[in-house]
Amino acid sequence: MAVRITRIALGLALGIAAACGPAAPAARTPDPLGGNYILRGGGGALDTVTALTTAFTSLHPTVRWQGFEDVGSDASVKLVVSGEGDLGFISRELRPAEVGTVLTLPIGRSGTALAVNATNSVRGLTKEQVAQIYSGTITNWNPIGGTAGPIRLFIREPGSAVRSTFESYFFGATKPVYPKTLVEVTNADQTIVALGGFKDSIGMLSMTAQAYAAPNIRMLAIDGVPATRATVADGTYKVLRPLYLIYNRDAAMVKPAIRAFLDWVQSPEGQQVLTGL
Repeated sequence: MAVRITRIALGLALGIAAACGPAAPAARTPDPLGGNYILRGGGGALDTVTALTTAFTSLHPTVRWQGFEDVGSDASVKLVVSGEGDLGFISRELRPAEVGTVLTLPIGRSGTALAVNATNSVRGLTKEQVAQIYSGTITNWNPIGGTAGPIRLFIREPGSAVRSTFESYFFGATKPVYPKTLVEVTNADQTIVALGGFKDSIGMLSMTAQAYAAPNIRMLAIDGVPATRATVADGTYKVLRPLYLIYNRDAAMVKPAIRAFLDWVQSPEGQQVLTGL
């Protein structure tokens, strides 16, 4: 009888110990925002959008952005309108024909720089000098402080936000007439390669992390104002363009995660990310 009682007591003790042991971890509730989302846009906004999406994804690790690439502002609008893109980003104002086709959320501004080969002795140009260079009036570096040699001109393709901003600022309402020697490039990568490869070249590009980090080019001051993050932020650098997130105007086409991201961008946390850029 004593043995039987001892066994019962031992069983009760083990049962109590098991009941008091560490509880099994609770199953994690899946994030309802999790999923894959297509995000495409213009390169001028790429740094800003990268900072925003990185911060948001740290809060929602199962939100994954696909197709995160520079396709240009024009293509971004078309992709969002068609529903092929969940969210877009552009580095210009909407064109008249685009107004009403998408909704926008401002996320700051970007600078458009004139850049030269890093070996060029010219550090800056005036607004008038830039217009004269691209109209073919000034064709040699010597009269504007550089080493004598013909100026090799590069320009972005028609319709790009970089070119539109450049033409608006340096030529105003006057339609520029470019010399036949002008060479078109279609993205920032090509621009940096071209400027780095030709010591007498000049071209235009967005003031992005890629441009700042490129060792073979130098961005020029315009009218004495250097092309820097600080001068873009305080507005003293004048060749600026706005940055926007764009999304479908049909609320039913805006996925919950995209709506949550847009709301977060407008929150104090999202605005803090923008302020820190």
